[in-house]
Amino acid sequence: MKTPMSSVQNKILALLRDQGSVPLKYREIGRRIGEQYPQTVKHHIEILKDKQLIQEKNGLLVLNKKDLTSETFLNLPFYGIANCGPATAFAEDRIEGFIKISKNAFPKGNIKDFYLIQASGNSMNIAQVGQSKKNIEDGDIVIVNAKEQSPQNGDYIVSIIDGCANIKKFSYNPNDEQVVLISESTDKYFPIVLHENDNLNIAGKIIDVLKISN
Repeated sequence: MKTPMSSVQNKILALLRDQGSVPLKYREIGRRIGEQYPQTVKHHIEILKDKQLIQEKNGLLVLNKKDLTSETFLNLPFYGIANCGPATAFAEDRIEGFIKISKNAFPKGNIKDFYLIQASGNSMNIAQVGQSKKNIEDGDIVIVNAKEQSPQNGDYIVSIIDGCANIKKFSYNPNDEQVVLISESTDKYFPIVLHENDNLNIAGKIIDVLKISN
């Protein structure tokens, strides 16, 4: 017979469905769900793990993969700030959390192809991304298609240069064999110029911008 879930377990699952992920800190989880004793929280988390309803990933508590999507919502991996990530920033073990997004607000495609990062600075504040021509301001979250690694002129991309992740506009001129990564800003930013034979690591094409108000 299937063992019914306790109130604490239901509250933990509800928290994860709402937040996507939380740091695995028993006292903090207890505070959020109204449970006074961290050991009680730990006990019920272990039960949920045994039931394969939740999992621990890189210090985060997340829903099991089969529950990461629903008919209405997606939970997409979030990797933090774009322009200060190491070259390995987009590996699975660097995920900082998951962000819940309505499927109606998300571009069509395989969820496994996409990830999220947060823009830092104003070097792209007059960019025009997607059909809605959205700019990218400090703190905005951009949706990246990791499968799109062969950009066309005018595409907005995430690239890894000198171990750091950058958001720029891609331009390639075959006549001079140069790749130019361009900022689009109200302030003056110099372009990044590379030879076509340089090792440019393209981490995906930016397809949309989520405007996050603080």
